[in-house]
Amino acid sequence: MNGTGAQGIENESLVRIFDAPNEMEALAIQALLEQEGIDAAVQSRQITMYDGIGKMFNPVWGWVLVRESSEAAARQLVDEYLESLEGTGPEGCEPGEGGMDDD
Repeated sequence: MNGTGAQGIENESLVRIFDAPNEMEALAIQALLEQEGIDAAVQSRQITMYDGIGKMFNPVWGWVLVRESSEAAARQLVDEYLESLEGTGPEGCEPGEGGMDDD
């Protein structure tokens, strides 16, 4: 987040809008939001020196955070993105379509 914009935005609270099960998903959601002009940050909950042991006790890899003023728009984008993924197979194909099973 670059801190530019309206006066006082630097002091605006961040809100958690997505619990990411892994780093790749967190970064994908962050990129989606930033592509739409919403500043987003990723906060890992992992402790590097424990090499994944903490994940056994907490299945969330980390969080995607946005400014409080962007929360509604960010949640809508994330919800639409996740809905678009439901029921898709490899490479965005519907199950039984495309992929390696077709000759």
